[in-house]
This record gives sequence, structure tokens and C-alpha cells, in this order.
Amino acid sequence: MENKEGEFSIKEHSITRRFIIGLVLILAALLVIGYIKMSLTTRAIETNRKLSHTYEVITETKSLMRTFLNIRIAERGYLLTGDRRYLQEIGVSSYSFDQHHIKLSILTRGDEVQQQRLKDLKDTFNELIVQAVQPMLAFRDTLTGEVTVHIEEEELNQLMEISKSLSLELESILDQIETTEYELLAIRQQEVDFWYLLDRIITFLGPIFIILITFFAGRGAVVRLDRYRRQQERDQRELRSARDRFASVIKGSNLGTWEWNIVTGTVQVNDSWASLLGYTKEELEPVTIETFKRLTEPEDFARSIALLEQHFRGEMDFYSCDVRMQHKDGHWVWILDRGQVITWDEQHNPLIMTGTHADISKRVADAQALARSEEENRKIFESMNQGFAYSQILLDENGVPNDYRILRVNQNFEAQTGLENKNSVGKRITELIDVVEPIWFENNGKVALTGESMTFEAYNAGLHRLFRISSFSPEHGYFVMIIDDITQQKETEAQLIYEKNLFETTLLSVGDGVISTDAQGNVQFMNKAAETLTGWNAEEAKGRRFEEVFKILCGKDRQACPDPVRQVLEQKRAIELADDTILIARDGFERYINDSAAPILDARMQITGVVLVFRDSTEQRKKQREILSLSFTDPLTRLNNRRYYDQVKQELDTEPYYPLTLVVADVNGLKLTNDAFGHEAGDELLRKVAEVMRKTCREDDIISRIGGDEFVLLLPQTDALHAQTIVKRLNAALQREHIKGIQVSVSFGYAVKEEDGDHFEDTFKMAEDVMYQNKLASSLSFKKQVISSLLERLFSQDPTLEEHSRKVAELAASFAHVLGYQEHQIQEMRLAGTYHDLGKIAISPAIINKSSKEMTRSELLEFKRHAEIGYNILRSVGEYAPFSEAVLHHHERWDGNGYPQGLKHEDIPQEAQILAIANIYADLVGPRLHGTSVSEEEAVTLLRERKNTQFNPVLIETFITKVLNKA
Repeated sequence: MENKEGEFSIKEHSITRRFIIGLVLILAALLVIGYIKMSLTTRAIETNRKLSHTYEVITETKSLMRTFLNIRIAERGYLLTGDRRYLQEIGVSSYSFDQHHIKLSILTRGDEVQQQRLKDLKDTFNELIVQAVQPMLAFRDTLTGEVTVHIEEEELNQLMEISKSLSLELESILDQIETTEYELLAIRQQEVDFWYLLDRIITFLGPIFIILITFFAGRGAVVRLDRYRRQQERDQRELRSARDRFASVIKGSNLGTWEWNIVTGTVQVNDSWASLLGYTKEELEPVTIETFKRLTEPEDFARSIALLEQHFRGEMDFYSCDVRMQHKDGHWVWILDRGQVITWDEQHNPLIMTGTHADISKRVADAQALARSEEENRKIFESMNQGFAYSQILLDENGVPNDYRILRVNQNFEAQTGLENKNSVGKRITELIDVVEPIWFENNGKVALTGESMTFEAYNAGLHRLFRISSFSPEHGYFVMIIDDITQQKETEAQLIYEKNLFETTLLSVGDGVISTDAQGNVQFMNKAAETLTGWNAEEAKGRRFEEVFKILCGKDRQACPDPVRQVLEQKRAIELADDTILIARDGFERYINDSAAPILDARMQITGVVLVFRDSTEQRKKQREILSLSFTDPLTRLNNRRYYDQVKQELDTEPYYPLTLVVADVNGLKLTNDAFGHEAGDELLRKVAEVMRKTCREDDIISRIGGDEFVLLLPQTDALHAQTIVKRLNAALQREHIKGIQVSVSFGYAVKEEDGDHFEDTFKMAEDVMYQNKLASSLSFKKQVISSLLERLFSQDPTLEEHSRKVAELAASFAHVLGYQEHQIQEMRLAGTYHDLGKIAISPAIINKSSKEMTRSELLEFKRHAEIGYNILRSVGEYAPFSEAVLHHHERWDGNGYPQGLKHEDIPQEAQILAIANIYADLVGPRLHGTSVSEEEAVTLLRERKNTQFNPVLIETFITKVLNKA
């Protein structure tokens, strides 16, 4: 057995020696072959690098050629078209040429021949730009693209020849550079092929040699592999043992573990990790970083990512972050997330990271509870109405308190004492106040040294305040003062005594009557005013029953009122008498009074008597009736208003007043009148209508204005026949009335309520419907009639304006026809020309007759309103609404400096531009209120001068050439 063991040992040593020898031989062979291949590879790489360098030079040379061609193409393009994008392209290509030239100079810096060629290339390129390209580009104006520099054709051809000559020279230099590099490229390609051939030979023979060596060293390798296998088995057993111990530790500490593959985003977790959130591991799989993001509160996730980035950058050795993660049942769990990167790549990028999760919800909850408790205590401390001061008592050499140092105060300390908090803490009281009374040191010193609490009042002359102090000691040598400034309180108490005396004096002289009684209702006190109002002398009345002295009646029926004193004593609360209470004086004189009675209470809130305060309200009631009358009157028309109507209709909606006729009236053209002449004219129209109704209707008829332009007439005991007669009479009277030359017009509708069973609102609705039918039938024709009347009035004020408007109408219609408008649109443009100055009817003639230079700023602003006024008038008629916007904007300018809205360019409606051009032309050549007219040729010149400023240049040219037929 021992011999066998010895032989096994000898064989094992022999195999080991062979393995070592074979390994050495293989290693030597590998080193030799590796050195040879490394040398060949180095040479091949170097040659290949030179080859790549040559390719790069050729590529940059071709890029220079392309850039140069781009410049020539852009130069021709700009010369032919004037497109500014070609200028930009020339600039970009010139910059690109410089960049490629610089790079090529760097690539060939070791070649003097090529460097000289590149220098010649740069000089020739600059000469081409200066002598050919820039002069030819000067043919084009940089703003309009039109030729502004005129050179003879021979000079242009000469520039083209210079450009061609220099271009050929540039191409020749580039060809020389490229040819040289292609020759060098062929040489270096041969070198690369040679070195790669040697490398292939070594690559073929090397493995054969190594295989032979490996064959002889095989047994040694087998032994080494067997030994390695046995070692691996031992290592695995130890690793399993360590892993089991680690798992036991994790399980015992209830930690969740995770392993994150940062590259793939996958995460491996254990069961505890999932159970912390109420899940099983299977429910969460596959787990990724997105799973963590989904379960984590977004703000905490962002903070976690920021900390991870710091760890990845090496700013922190470990990653640690408290986050909230959502439990399966919905509540949030606080997790302590910790970890560290365990694997990095060569660029120090993180690959694998491991870590743990621990439930810290209880710790966080405890910390939050503690923080809340501290915050609540702080709020209580700071919100105390009293001042708080924590201080240390200071003693002299004999142990007698003579000062104290303030250590801490609350916010109200400053309000109570007047001492600033920031200057008080850490200071001795004698440093803060010049005069401190000894009581402050004696009492607080006793509290601090004995521990006995004390409350006392103390005045401080330095602060001029009286304080109530509650002092106690939290520890020996220290005391706390709760400070109340009672200066105001003491002053108030003194004031109360003063006011009591003053009150008694005042009651005797006050204008209101005052009577006080005892708890049995016997009179105890009367002031002068009460004597005057009741007719009783105070001395005579004292001790008598209150109801004997104070006799009152209530309401229109003059019934005896309840005794107010008895009511207060029984109900034990203050009361007020009705507004219609009448006081009967001792001499029988009657007057209306307002009064109130209240109990007199003692300190135990027991009633000891009653005080009655009253005043004469007779004049007040008269004024109230006057105010009530005003509240039922429309201030503009002096008719009844809506409030009165709502009240009276309920009174009239009863049997004695049937048949009851409701007439609803609506004033026609009120808005048109407001727009044309202003609201004063509109108010005059309403007053005129009201006056006609007041004079025409019967005395018992009730007329109310219930809206802006709406009136209602209530005609009691009136049937339909009589109502029709009244309405005809009203219309006849209204036809005789005019406002600003416009006939007054009102639309009427009426309905009759015959009996109580009919609903009042239904009757009103019937009358209103009839009124609207009449209004719809007459409104349009009325408005058109009004507009025609306004235009006639305007023409009568300025005879030249009628001819001007007719001229504008014809020009606008012709212009619209030229632009391809439809027939109905052409007619609308004709009407727009006719009515374009309609708004001037509302402008004072004194302003219109001035030129714009003569007008003041306010007059000019008023004049400019005519476009808006005309627009408002015209749009009220549906037939005129389509062209009203052209009237509104016909004073806008192409450059945006017009009015009323400052529109510019295409924002101005084309119809308004047409009207504006026609208006200006007609104003120039026709009769003018200000200045003299010009000839058609001069007018055309002026129009052209205003294109791109006042007018659209395209429309101006179209108007001149196709409407005026001027070349």
C-alpha cells in the first residue's frame, strides 16, 4: 500500500514536471510568435495609418474642389437671380474652403512640396474672391436684388475671363496635390500587402508549432485541470456555506436585497424585498428599474436618482436614500434604500449594483410625531398673548439680587415690553433699561433662589409701563416671567369711572328722551328731552307707573301698544317699538317716535330695571315718504320705474280694474340715435316719448319705463276697442315729434286681461309679442329711412361731400369689378363709397370745417371717431352690415399708422383698402373743402409716392393701370 502510494506520488511529480516543461515551451513559443506577429502588426498598422492619412488628404482635396465648385455655382446663381440665399451659400462655402484648407495644411505639414502647393492654392483662391467673385456680386443690389452697378459688357467678360483663369489655376493645383497623393497611396498599399502576407505565413506556421508542444504537455495540463476542478469544488462548498450564513443574517434582519444590472435595467430581488410592500416576488416579476419608479413617490424617486448619479460620479462611497414606496393596499411605506456599485467597466461606468431595503416607517413616524410636537409647542410659545422671558438672576458680592440676564424670549415679548427681541437676548436688564425699580430684582430673585412662584404688579419708569408679572423658577438661579402690559387696562379702569360720570351728565343733556324704571316698572329717571316729549316733569313722574307717563298708540288703527317696559321685564331682552308708534303727550299732542327698551343688569346679570330711549321721528317719516316716492320714479323721464310697476301691477290685477289693458311700447332707433348723435340725443328721445305719453294718456292710466327703451302702460277698466284708440292717438302725437331731424317712432303692442282667471304674465307676453311683430315689420325700413335722412343732412352741411361720395362710390365699384368681385359685392362696394363718410353726421361742423393741421389734439381724436360711428350706424341694418367693416377700416394705413385700430398689411380687409384708395384719389382730383384739387397725373404721382406706406403697392398699381387706365 505504501509502495503504491509512493508510485502515485512519483507519477504525480513526473506529470507535474512535464506540465511545467510543456508550459514553459508553449510560453516561449507563444512569446516568439507573439513578438514576430506584434512586429508585423505594428509595421502593418503604421503602414495602414499612413495609408489612411493619404486617403484623408485625398478626401480633403476633393472636399476643397467641391467647395470651390459650390462657390462658382452660387456666384452664377446670385448673378442670374439675385436670390440672397446664394450670398449665404457663398459665405458658408468660403468658410468651408478655409476649414478644409487648414485641415489639409495640418495633414501635409511634413511635406514641403505639398505645403508650397497649398500656399499657392490659398493665394490663388483669395485672388479669385477679390478680383472676380466680389466684383461680379456687386452687380446685384443687396436690398432689392436689382442691378445697380452698370459695367460695360467687355468689363463683365473680362471679369469672367479672370474668374475662369484663376479657377483653372486652382483646379491645376488641386490636381497636382491629388496626383501626388494617389502615387503615394499606391506605394503604401504595396507595403501593407507585403506585411499582411508575412503575417498570414506566421499565423499558419505558429499554431502547428504550438500544437506539437501542447500535445507533449497535455498530461500535465490534465493534471493541472483536475487539481483546479477539486479546488473549485472546495471553493463552491465554502461559498455556499458563506451564502447560507449571509441569507440567515438577511432573513433574521428582515432586509430586502436587490441586485441591479444597470446596463439592462433588470433587478433581482428577494422575497423580503417584495413582502415589505405586501407583494410576493412572483407578483412583481419581472422586476426592473421601472418597477421601482412605479412604486416610488415621484418626488422621492427624483431625489433617489440624483443621489445615485452622485454615487456613480464617485462623490459618495455609498448610496443611501429614504423613499416612500406604495404598499399593495395603497398606503405609503418609508424604505431606507442603500447600496453600492460592485462592478465597473474600463471607463469606470457602473455595471452591477447591489443593495438592501429596510422598513423605517416607524422610525419616520416617530420622528414626524416628535417634529409635530416640537412645532406645536413652539407655536403655543410664540402665539402667547403675554410676553415670555427666561432669565438668569445675577447677585452682588453679598448674594443680593441686583440684576438678571435675559436668555430667551417669545415673539410677544417685544409687543408687551417695547424692547426689541434681537437686542434683548443675552443682555442684562440694566443694559437695556436705564431705570429698573428694585421690586424687579427682589421678587424675581426670591422666585429664582427659593423656587416659590409669585404674581405681582410692577411699574417701570424706563419703559413707562405697568406690568402684571407671573414668575416661576424651572431650576435654581433661573426664573421665567409671563408678562402682561396692563398700562392700558389701568387707564381704561380710570376712564370707565370718568365715563360713568360723563354718561350721567350726557343723559341729562342728550337730544333723545331717556326714561329708566326699576324692576317693578316705576319711573326712576327722566332727562330733559323725555320731559319735553312726554309733557311730564321728572320730579312729578318719579315713582309713577311707566304706562301712566308714557302713553303710546300703534299703526293706522291707533290701537294701544303693549307696554315696552313690561315686555322687557317678561322677555328679559331688549326690544324695539314699531316704526308707526305714536306718543300721546300729557297735553294731548301726538308725534311719531322711534324707541328701544333694554334691561339694566347688575353684576350677577339680574334685571334691576329698564331703560327706554326714544326720539321724535315725525320729520324723519316725512323724508322717508319723499325718498320712497323718488325710489319709484325713473330719474330720466320722471315716469314710474320698474320697481313701481312691479308693485302696482299686483294691486291692479284684481276684479275692480278689469278689463285691464297692457300696452307694451318699444322706442325705435334708440341705439341708432346714440351711435349717430351721442347718448344725450338718445336721452332726449326717451324724454320726448315720455312727455307725449304723459300728455296723451288719461289721468288714471299708469305709465312706467321698465327698461332702456321699453315702456308699459297699464290701462284699468279699458277694453280692446278703447286701447286701440289710445294707441292710435299716441302714434299720431309721436309722428309730430322729431329729434335731430329724425321722426320719433315707437312700436306698440297691447293685450287685455278680462278676468281673474287669466295670468297677468301671459297677458304681458301677448302684448310683448304683438309689439315685436310690429317692430320687426317697421324696424328695417325705419332704420334705412333714418340712415338716408342722416346722409341727406350731411350732404346739406357740405355740398362738396355729395359729389365726393358719388365719385368714391363709382371708383370703388370699378375697382371691385377689376379685381373680379361678384356683382352683389360690387354693389356693396358702391354703397360703401356712398356711405363711407356717414359717421361725420355726429361730428361738430366746426371740427369738420377745419383742416387736420388746424385741429387740436382732442378735436383730431373726435374727428377720427367718424369711421367707428359710421360703422355702428350701418351695421344696425342687416343689408348694410356686409360693407360696414370696409367703412370702419378705410382710414387704416399699410404701414400700421392709420386708425381706428392701427391695422397693417394684410390685416386690413381688402374692401377697406379699395375704399381707402378710391377715397384718397377722389379727394385729390375732386372739389376739396381744404386746399385745391390736383390734376389726374399729379394725383397718380401722389398715389405712387404713398405705396408701401399708406397703401398696398400691388393694389395701387392695379388701380392706376386698370381702373384709371394710366400707364
